[in-house]
Amino acid sequence: MPAIRHRHVEIDGLKVFVREAGDAARPTIVLLPGYPSSTRAYVRLIDRLAASWHVVAIDYPGFGSSDPLPGDPTFDRLADVTGRVIDQLGIGDYAVYMFDFGSPVGFRVALEHDQRVKAVITQNGNAYTDGLGPDMQVLNGWWQDRSVDQESVDWVVSLEGTRHQWLTGAKDPEHIDPEQALADQAVLDLPGRADYMKSLLWDYQTNLERYPAWQAWLRERQPAVLAVWGRHDTFFIPAGAEAYRRDVPEAEVVLLDTGHFAIEEAADEIAGHVDTVLAKTFA
Repeated sequence: MPAIRHRHVEIDGLKVFVREAGDAARPTIVLLPGYPSSTRAYVRLIDRLAASWHVVAIDYPGFGSSDPLPGDPTFDRLADVTGRVIDQLGIGDYAVYMFDFGSPVGFRVALEHDQRVKAVITQNGNAYTDGLGPDMQVLNGWWQDRSVDQESVDWVVSLEGTRHQWLTGAKDPEHIDPEQALADQAVLDLPGRADYMKSLLWDYQTNLERYPAWQAWLRERQPAVLAVWGRHDTFFIPAGAEAYRRDVPEAEVVLLDTGHFAIEEAADEIAGHVDTVLAKTFA
């Protein structure tokens, strides 16, 4: 099992944390994490993929071990930095693995990198209104009127809210490492970081406006698509996985008996499906 390498890449004075494993001469898969998690959540997947592939996982600014952006963060700014990290690492063609926030970051990058993105693996990474589940309704009310549901949004960045992210839809809560939520919360509890994340949750509404552009890119490009989904996710429901077939008819959809953080309970199964898609894509 290749060892994981840990380092920072500097972009405009920001130190952006990267985990990397495997032979850089092999095809690359870029792993993009979700909210409020970091690339720490991908360690088990990296271990399973690195023997065959070059694996790169990137903490967005303000997530995990990366410096936060100055001022109010937006998904446009997260994607700009993430895309520039990929470029600075000298990555040419690659597959992208999108989970949760990884979808709005990843699709923005994909539209910029275009032909370089050969495969899209979306694990509970939404790009269709069909996929918006009941846990997204709190944000929808808040977006309509910022005075509405403010207490609920404040709860989202609390330890209880972070634990909910990790546990929602899990087949067995004992499969979910409780230290994952504690590690995420340690970042959220840094000075100013909860407000930073709430700014991103506010900006999340801009992603819905981008869905048609992302769908058009999928229709035009027809990349290999694997939608591997925890079917019990209450944030992004299975209809969001099935919807990818509207734009990429050959998309493979796999629904697993788990929840939002599917990788916690189904790392072996997910790695197997990813391995198969990468082998076909980079044959």
